[in-house]
Amino acid sequence: MANDPISQEDWTVHALNIHGIFFERRCADIVAGVPDWSLVSTNYPVEYPPPNGPWRGKESSLDIRARKLLPNNQVLDIQIECKKANPEFVNWIFFPKRGITAAAPFRTTVSRNELPESGTGPWSTTVFMQGGVAEMPIASDSREVRGDYLSQKGGNKTKTSNASIQDASYQVAIANRAIVHEDGELLRRARNSGQHPAPPWTRKTYIPIIVTTARLFQAYFSTNDVDVGSGEIPLSSAMLTSVNNLLYEYPLPKHLQHSPADPLPALTGVENESFTRMDIIVVHAQSLAALLNNLK
Repeated sequence: MANDPISQEDWTVHALNIHGIFFERRCADIVAGVPDWSLVSTNYPVEYPPPNGPWRGKESSLDIRARKLLPNNQVLDIQIECKKANPEFVNWIFFPKRGITAAAPFRTTVSRNELPESGTGPWSTTVFMQGGVAEMPIASDSREVRGDYLSQKGGNKTKTSNASIQDASYQVAIANRAIVHEDGELLRRARNSGQHPAPPWTRKTYIPIIVTTARLFQAYFSTNDVDVGSGEIPLSSAMLTSVNNLLYEYPLPKHLQHSPADPLPALTGVENESFTRMDIIVVHAQSLAALLNNLK
């Protein structure tokens, strides 16, 4: 290939390419160039759960944080993790959520500030999960596969992975939780200071996003075609469809889960997934600007 590294400097740039620093910078420029969106920060430090005496949470940094101001003092706050695909596994395959045949339900965290009826005095802040509808496929499972199996010689020709998807999901989930908590603490201090007669926003919606160079596919199949003896499906019975973006229901590690305010719906299984999963948008980098333009 013409772009194969030859010199010492070539190999240095190649290593940085693999690490993804150039990709992160490019994604930040794309976000900054979309009308009405503004960069809040890059490499934004986060920690969650919040420190508790000598105990510290998981510390990390978010690749990109951006926001969009909406009418009526509303805000969209997005947290973006940039993830170059592993060169060995350049295709990400997502499997549809069971039981979803139409528009996908989309859960986001919302912070709402309300002034008293008198219009003066400290405002009240409520943080809650907001349900909506996503105009994109929804998936609950994922795998990373090779882009070319036919040319593989020797070794594990059918090798797959899940590391990059899970790592990116974990990083953006930590950032989402940390930023919501951080905003809540700053709002509490602002309310009690007496220096801010009006809240900084009436409503802020927090949306986690993974931007990747991986090619995204949705797998479609019928479970009736799976042989329960072998656990396998005929090769002709599964279809892979290329998509630009999708919604991934990431199963949250326990330390990132919230407890329900009302335990009864959780005990009956009605709202379990609202607290055990996080809806994350996964988008190919070439479709990032279009996604942000259409994000409501």
